[in-house]
This record gives sequence, C-alpha cells and structure tokens, in this order.
Amino acid sequence: MAPEAPKKRFPFLFLPCLVALFLLFAPPAILAGPVLPKYHFGIPPYQKGQTVDEIRQLYKPMLVWLGEQVGCQFDFVGANSYEEMIEMVASGRVQFAGLGPVPYVEAKRKNPRLRLLLTELKWNEGRTKLVDVYHAYIVALKSRQDLNGLADLRGKKFAYVDTHSTSGFQYPNALMRGQGIVPEAFFGKVYYLGSHPRVTDAIVAGSIDAGATWDFNLEQAKKKHGDLFKVIYAPPPVPNLAIVAHPSLPQDLQEKIRQVLPTIDPALLKGLPTDGFAVRPDSFYDPIRLIVDQRTPPAR
Repeated sequence: MAPEAPKKRFPFLFLPCLVALFLLFAPPAILAGPVLPKYHFGIPPYQKGQTVDEIRQLYKPMLVWLGEQVGCQFDFVGANSYEEMIEMVASGRVQFAGLGPVPYVEAKRKNPRLRLLLTELKWNEGRTKLVDVYHAYIVALKSRQDLNGLADLRGKKFAYVDTHSTSGFQYPNALMRGQGIVPEAFFGKVYYLGSHPRVTDAIVAGSIDAGATWDFNLEQAKKKHGDLFKVIYAPPPVPNLAIVAHPSLPQDLQEKIRQVLPTIDPALLKGLPTDGFAVRPDSFYDPIRLIVDQRTPPAR
C-alpha cells in the first residue's frame, strides 16, 4: 500500500497570521466599530456650589442611558452663568438642554426655532404623584422671630439668585411688584449671589436676612445646614423646567428623545432636580412669558 500523502496545513496555518496582521494594522475606527454622533447637553448653574465635574457625574447615568436608547453620545457642558447657557442654547453650541422657565422663554426669543421636547416632573410634597410644577419661596431663618411675612422685610438685606432665574428672581420679583413692593426701594440692600446655594448659605451665615430660592435647593440646604429655615412667602407654583432642543439636533433624534426619556428608570435620576419627564405644549409656559413681558430691569 502506498504511504498516505501528508495533509496540506498551509491554508489553515496562514489564516491566523492574516487575522493577526489585520488586527495589527487595521485603523482604530474599524476595530472600535461605528463612531456614534456626539451632541452637547447643558444646564444653567442653578446649583452652583457643585463643581461642573460633580454635576456632570450626576447627569452621566441619564445621558449614557439616553444615548444608548437613541443611538448617539451626549456629553455634559457646563456654564458660568444663566446668560452664558441661554446664549449657548440659542446659538447651537449646546444642542440639547434643561432650562428653567424664564431661561427657556428668553432662549426661545433669541432663537424661535428652539423646540420644547419635554417638561420635567417631580414628586409632590406627599410623594403621592408626579407633578409638572415646582415652588418658589422666600425664606429666612426660623430663629428670626421678627420675620414672618413680606412686610417684615422692609429695610432688610435681601438676596436674589440671578436676574435670569425664575424662582430666584423673576417670579417673586414680579409678584412683589404686583403687590406694590418695589424691591430696590423696599429692601435696605439687594444682592445677586449667582446661585441658589449661595443664597441659603448667606442666610445661615447671617450676611443677609432673607432670600429667594426654590424647593429643590431648600431641601438641599436643610440637608447641608439642618432644619433651620422657614418659608415666609410662597407664591403660586411655577411651570417646571423645560427640556429643549436646538434645530441642529436632527429631527428624528428629537422625536426619539421625546418618546424615550419619559420611560427612564428613576434610579438613573438620583441627585437631579427631576423625577421624570412628560410632554407638555409650549403654551404651558405662557404664564412665564407674561412675567418676562412685564418685568422691570432692576437697579444694580
């Protein structure tokens, strides 16, 4: 019997070599798979006192999850002021953002093509249902027995947040003027501290007598300083924060965000001033437009 011919192994030995060479010299983009488009998400510094990195980490779970759902990447972009974020959203430097009611109205007036995607929701005080409004407050220390209402603040040192802040200036300022109170003449001294935590910090430090803030920051301040605060004026509720899109964000992506974000697991929103999202018409913010229209520039 003739000896059996040796089996040809060359093709099988050569194949692994070809694969190794491909992996060695292939462009990184091929190895990493398709590159997803990236868009910028921003918010104003409503909780300044936290670093941009701290806020970025709070929003990271939401943005990573949302990107996975809609097929893109979102990175967080911070701002040094309300004015800066309004301009960034209106100009398209930020394509996707969470804005308070007044910043949203102002940004949309700068760029009417901005689109309201969603309104943020939060638990009511008894945690029995999610609501689409929040509360603006004027607060002082409980120990200040001489301060129990607006009339008691005559001649006192008072702090707002920022002239673009809804709960930290626009809303309480408009309502006080509606009651015949001209803040610049009524208060002994008026400050603009730039963020909600700075207002409550200043109240605790005793450098001001009272100040304007919102319910989320008041709860944060109680965790930081203890249950030291009392509300001496509580205006009617304010429409909640708006999630908006610049027209440079593709239309199909806007629709996906609008559909998907309301389904997010609330655990991914931990530490954020929102507990959910819902679709609301742009007219939901018309009461804020009335306030913006009637406002009088403050003396600075």
